[in-house]
This record gives sequence, C-alpha cells and structure tokens, in this order.
Amino acid sequence: MPDEPIFQTSTPGHIRSLLLDGSSPVLLLGAGASVTSGIPAAGATAEKAARWAWCREAGRSPEDIRIQRSDYWPWLCRQPWFSEHAPLADQYPKIIEQLFGVRRQRRDFFERLIAPGVPPRSGYRALVRILNEGWINTVLTTNFDHCIEEAKVLENKPHFLVSIKTPDDLVRFNAASPDPQLVYLHGSVEHYSDKNLDHEVDQLDAPIVQRLVPLLRDHPLIVVGYRGNEPSVMRGLLLEQFNATNTFAQGVYWCVRESDMQQPLSPLVKELAATIGTNFQIVPIVGFDELLQYDLWDRLRSEGAQPIRRSHAYGQTDLPSDMCALEAADADDLDDKMLRERLTQYAKRLGLSAPENPDRAWLREEARVRNLLRIVGNDLRPTLAGWLLFAPSPERKTLQATVAFSARGPIHWIKRCFGDDAATGTPDKDGFISVEQDISGNLWSQLSALTDLLALVNVSFRLKEEISRTAYPYDSLALKEVVVNALVHRDYNREGPVRIEVTPSEIRVASPGGIIAEVAAQMAGKTLETVVRSGSRGIKGYRNPVITDLFYGGGQMDRSGSGLGDVWSLTLNNNGEVHFGPDANNENFVVTIHARPEAVDEVTNTAVPVVTDTIRYTTNLLPIEEMPVKIWHAATSSTAAWRLKKEAAGLAVPPGHVHDGRFFTLYDLEKIARDLVSPFEEGEVESLTLRELLDQPNGENILLKLMNEAIFEHFRKLGLAIDYKRRRAYFPKEERGERKITYQGRVKRATRTVVKARVRRGTDDILYYEHKAFGFTVMPFGGDWAVLLTPGYAFTRDGVGKPIGREKINILSTRRAARDFNPTVHHDVTFWASVLSEDAEGVFALTLEHENDFSSYAPTILLSRSQPTVAFSSTAFSESEELDSEIEADLENLDDELSALAEEEAESEDRDREDDEREDENDH
Repeated sequence: MPDEPIFQTSTPGHIRSLLLDGSSPVLLLGAGASVTSGIPAAGATAEKAARWAWCREAGRSPEDIRIQRSDYWPWLCRQPWFSEHAPLADQYPKIIEQLFGVRRQRRDFFERLIAPGVPPRSGYRALVRILNEGWINTVLTTNFDHCIEEAKVLENKPHFLVSIKTPDDLVRFNAASPDPQLVYLHGSVEHYSDKNLDHEVDQLDAPIVQRLVPLLRDHPLIVVGYRGNEPSVMRGLLLEQFNATNTFAQGVYWCVRESDMQQPLSPLVKELAATIGTNFQIVPIVGFDELLQYDLWDRLRSEGAQPIRRSHAYGQTDLPSDMCALEAADADDLDDKMLRERLTQYAKRLGLSAPENPDRAWLREEARVRNLLRIVGNDLRPTLAGWLLFAPSPERKTLQATVAFSARGPIHWIKRCFGDDAATGTPDKDGFISVEQDISGNLWSQLSALTDLLALVNVSFRLKEEISRTAYPYDSLALKEVVVNALVHRDYNREGPVRIEVTPSEIRVASPGGIIAEVAAQMAGKTLETVVRSGSRGIKGYRNPVITDLFYGGGQMDRSGSGLGDVWSLTLNNNGEVHFGPDANNENFVVTIHARPEAVDEVTNTAVPVVTDTIRYTTNLLPIEEMPVKIWHAATSSTAAWRLKKEAAGLAVPPGHVHDGRFFTLYDLEKIARDLVSPFEEGEVESLTLRELLDQPNGENILLKLMNEAIFEHFRKLGLAIDYKRRRAYFPKEERGERKITYQGRVKRATRTVVKARVRRGTDDILYYEHKAFGFTVMPFGGDWAVLLTPGYAFTRDGVGKPIGREKINILSTRRAARDFNPTVHHDVTFWASVLSEDAEGVFALTLEHENDFSSYAPTILLSRSQPTVAFSSTAFSESEELDSEIEADLENLDDELSALAEEEAESEDRDREDDEREDENDH
C-alpha cells in the first residue's frame, strides 16, 4: 500500500487570525460537530436505523431496552444489499434507503434522532456568540439537527439568524453575508427535503451551488466534523468548482481530531488536496467544542478582539421589531452618556473588550454592533431597542411605551404606603380611594421608578412567631422579576401601556403581547404556569432580543429561563401566591401576585401568622462532604476501560474511564504501578487536582463518569440491582419472593416493602414484581457537589433483572417526579438515604465491592445523609388532595396496564415453551 501523502498543516491559531483580520471565513460543519450534543454520527445513526427498522418488522417498540444487537444484527446481515464487513458509516445512505422507503417513517426516525433532549454543548454556544460578533457570517451544514438554532435561543445571540432550509429560502441568501446565515446543504427533516440516500447526496441543487461559489471564491473555508465522503459536497461544491474559485485561493482549512490524525482521509478529500495543492491545509484539533470554545471564542475575547458587523441587507419585515430602525429619528437623539455607561458595563459583564475612555466613534460603532443603531441609506438611525433604552424621552415617538400605575385601597392603607398627601379624592362605593401615575422615560428609568413605587407598597411589618421577625407582603426579588419581564417582553407595536394595578391583597401586571409562537411551541399543549410549576426552567423565547440582551448585560435580568420560576418559588417561600399566563385572546401577559395572607394590625403594625404558614421540606440531595483529592491518569492505546482490562489479561487495572488516549481513575495509579504488576509504568503516571481536571476540556464529564462508577461500586456492595444506562438501582427479590427492609426513619425504626409480587387475579400465579427504585445524578452546586436522588419504580418479570413495560416505568417515574413537593417523595428519599448510608448518622463513606482488590488505593468519598431543607408556603399544596388522588388513579391504571402486559408476555412464553416441547416430541 502506498504511503499516505504528506499534507501541509496549520493551527487553530491561524484560524483565529482569519477571524480577526476580517476574512469572514465560511464554516462547513459535518456530523462530528454534533456528537457531543447528543446527535450520533453516521455510523451510530446507521446502527440506530437498523435497530429501529428491525423493531418495526418484529412489532417491537424501539424504546424496549431488552432489544440487543444480537436481535437485529443477524437480520441486517441477511439483507442482500448489506455488507457486514464494510464500515456502517460507508453504508449509511444505502441503509437509510433500504430501511426507510416510506418517507413518513424516515421523518419520524430522524425527528427523534435530532431531538436528543439535551442542550447544545459549548462548541455550538461559542459559535453563536462568534456569529453575533461578526467574525464568521456564513455556516454551511450537512446536518439536519437544530443545534445552532437551539444555541441561539439559549444565548439570545445572534439577534437575527437567517436559516435557509429549502430551495424557497434561497431568496434570502446573500453572498455578501451582512447578517449571520445558516445554510442546510442537505435540506430539512420537517419539510421532507432531507437528503440521505445515494442518489440524493450525489449532487446538490444547482441554485445552491450557484449562490455559494462566489462566497467560496472570496473567503476561506473552514471544515469541522466532516468526513468528506459525500459526492454532492465534495464534487458538486468543491472539486468541480476549483476553477470558479481560483483553486480556493483563500484556503481550505480541514480540521481533523488529533486522535484521528493517523487515520487516512477519505478518497474525495485526498483528491481535493491534490487538486488545489498548498491551498489545502490540515488543522489538528482536540475536538469541535474545544476549537470553538477554547481556541477561538475564549482566546478572541481575552485578546480584546473587536466585533465586525456589516449593514443589514434584509427588510424590516424580516427582523424582530426591536431591531427595526425608527423613521425620523437620528443617532444624535440618543444619550451618549448613558450609552457610554451601559455599553462599557455590557462589555465588562460579557468579558468583551472596551476602551478605558470610549470616544463618540466607539460608541457609534458599538451601538451599531449591538443593534441599537442601523444604517438606513446614508443615515444612522436608532432601532426601536436603541430608542427605548437610550432616548431621553422615548414617548415622543413611541407613545405606547409607558406604564400606567394605579393603587386602590382603604384610606389608611393609601396613607401608610404613599403618605398622607396621597389620601385625596372622593372614596368610591367601597370606601376606597385610588392613586394613579403614568411612568414614562427610557426603560432604565421606568424600571427605577417602578421599583421605587412597589417598594412603597411592600411595607414591612413584624410577624409575631416564636421568634418574631420582620416580614414583607411580597418578596422584593419576585416583584423585580415581574417588572423586568413586563418591560423586556412586551409587544411595543401594540397600543396601550403596561398596566400595574395594586390593592392591599395583590399586585396585577398586564403587559401588551401574549405568548409568542417560539415559547408556545415548547409548552407541549400545557399552560405556561403548569410547565413552570412542574419545575421546568428551560423554556425560552425573546420577542425583543436586543432589549433582553442589554438588560442582561446590565445585570437587570438573567438568561437562564428561570424568571417566572423564580417569581413562583420566591412568592411561595414568602407564604404568598402567584398566577401568570396570557389572557383569553393572548393579547396581554398577566401576572397576579397575592400578598401574604396575615392581617396586619394597623396600630401596632404587627401580625400573627396564619395557621398554614410554611411547610419545611427536605430536598432530594445527599451533599458530598469530601470529593476525591486527586485524579490519576496515564497513556493507553485502548479505547475503553473494559477493553483495557481485557487486554491487560489479569494485570492490575482499577476502575476508570478512557478518554482521548488517557486512562483516568480515582485510584492511586502511581502506587498501583509501584506495588502491583500493572500495564502502567510508574514514571508515566500523572495526576491532576480536582480543579485542574475540571479546567480541562471535557473534564467535568470525565469526573462524572468516575464518580458514577464509584457510586455503582457502593450499590453493588449493598446488593442492589443496577440499571447502568439510566443510573437507577433497586433491591432484587429474595428467595421467598417479596422483600422487606427495616431502616432508621426520621423519628423511629420502620419497615418498608421494597419488592412486591403482583399476581394474576384470582390465582397465586406471579405476573411480575414491583420494586422500589431510585435514580441518581451527581451534580455541582457552585463549588459544592451533591448526589440528586429521584425515587421511582422498576418492574421485572423475575424479580431480579428482566424488565417489563419500559415505557410504563418511565410514565410512573415521571408522574412521581413531577410532584415536586409530594410528601411520598420525601419519605422515599429518607428511606434511600438510610439504605445508602447503612443507617449511619451524619457522614458516611462510599464502600467497595468485596471482590475489588484495590481498596487500599481507593479515594475517600464522604456523603452526608442529612439532606438540606427548604421551606415552602402551605398554600402551594392547597390542591394536595387532588394531586394525591390523581397519583392513586395513575397507579391503579398503571397496575392494570402492567398486569395486561405481563400476562401477554407470560402467555407468549407459555406458547414458546409448548412449541419447544412439541418439537422435542417430534424429534423423538
């Protein structure tokens, strides 16, 4: 075999220079970019497709965990078009074509595939920030996933992204790339235009190629995560265009993972390199996330790189309303002093570069980059966001951008809140008087004025308890969140102000503009209040992305998607109540916060708590009191820990994890190499502190895998059955069937049945076993770590490890987990904390299996069984009886469904056994 050709190489630093010098490189992404974000690459996708197709043929659910490769692989190998000796990735188009002939089935498969339920990783989040700064303007992708668009929502950057998914969208493409644009080269799953088959990926649509060639001629091309096997891209877009692009004179920078540098490039990539010569450069990288996050974004930001932004080429109708320029307004109308203050504050908060003494030119350019100003013709005009945030009197052109504040109540309450001078006017029929005020000015001044007014309403009083304390009718942070949301998310194209109406018992805020489509699509048909109360903090969507961005940069709001969730929890903790959502016609978003229910004595300004004041609940966390001090690692050629142990053939290999050619372990590997016969040499072993590991690329993921294995060891020592994939454990049955555990409860010793035998009605025949179970997750909380326990159930046919009804198990676990404050969950967590600690008081250590020979080399990991507590208003559980009845109904229905499922499986097994017996008789 001839030697591989020697290619010229470049570095991530060279790519960083391309971003800095205004070259506006084009970025081409392949499937490898999305692997860490939960989207499988070609080979893994082909495997999943084969499993999916076999399930459909066999009438099985693709979610059934009992289905193994040995089930579908022989079936796949029998297909005349399939070669079991060729790599799956190379057969990907053929597999999709042969197994998904019905286009709807193909769409269903890919829609599930590209929605893994995890947020995009750091590489994509860094990419959208880079797009926002203008260092890259055009991204081409062969993928179907939504990672870039989801990262845009999470980061609220860039404010405007042009997505081109179908031929009809090409009218929006612009070779000058004035705004960030994303081109899906292989179409869209949701539009049935995705291209996967051989004949589909043989060539790109001519209009796409025609528009992209000028871009590739004038700009460098950076390729990441792409194998280069598809003729449509490699020939149609690259090889056949080498003349039109002047042999890619701007350069093609082909990124290859360092771990793959010894692997041969695809034939088409080699052909491209041979065709364009030294214009083709190999760039070794650690990975997509590391390149975008550490090598590009972090370095550019730390080096003070200045953003690049061209004038928008798209019409006003394409832009969010707060990015549209105002007619008859001028940049000079904005307050330069306020711009200087807010923009330097923004740069500092987001780690961007800003001059120590910004001049007018910097302010203008930075305001344009942040979409506060736009070039219209030869004029520089404020956008709606720029006007609302920085015009001294924005109501001159936006009459609707005001707030109408009113307070209505008894005279003594008005006096107490607003002073004696406020108690004027004639009382109404209820004896109440009103105070009204219109709030105008820019949004910063509106926020300040409203904060002052609501502080007057939120008058403190003494709450007479066992230890008296100062209390407030409302939580001040909850009020601030409500006001910020009203100002940031309102529809400024609608007439009418934000209305804030205050009474002694409640505050009602109505903001023009209901829920936007982007948010509604994430609610799965539920109300927003229901979703937020269930614990979700991930719903995001921005009607006004620029205003949101500036409020975040100024520290007035978070972008964590937790605003309404914080309002709810803060209010409940203050013994109040809150409701929120759109009105009947989705024209306004209304938030109503109810004050604490105590009646305040107007003379003494004191109150006695209502009977149902607060309930203290225990969180489902086991704090980790002592984490491992060191993490040991050494080089290995094995690709997985189990393979390393197998290849070591009896040599000393402790539990650990392999990542990028290094074996990581919590065990003292240096001492093991010194004391025992091991595949590792003592001098080659290195160590990291916990902080050093976490600072490494993928360091947290490595630590979590090691911690999970340590916890699994502890579970095995306790005799628990383990579902490793879902990080779930439960007790198996005993010989006599059902199993009971005695443990130390909160106040006394108690006994709990952890395995129940469910029998066929009217008989003693056991259909299945129900196990008390729990899932766990190791999580950081700031600088601390804890194990999150999630109580649930497991159902098995044999009482040990043969599961049934996987979907039903998940339904039950979800229903249980969704009742965040259900006392049953509290009891379950207390039980499992007792089991895991073996009834130890306070702190306990993770233990090792008896067969583990490395106990003297193991780290010390200490957990506390004393879970942190949190107080909630009892009004949060006013519907507890209704919730409990819903759960009981769920359990009854689930029991019936599981019984039917177990019965069906038992009958199937009986039939199989009878068939086997008949075959044996025939053989004799």
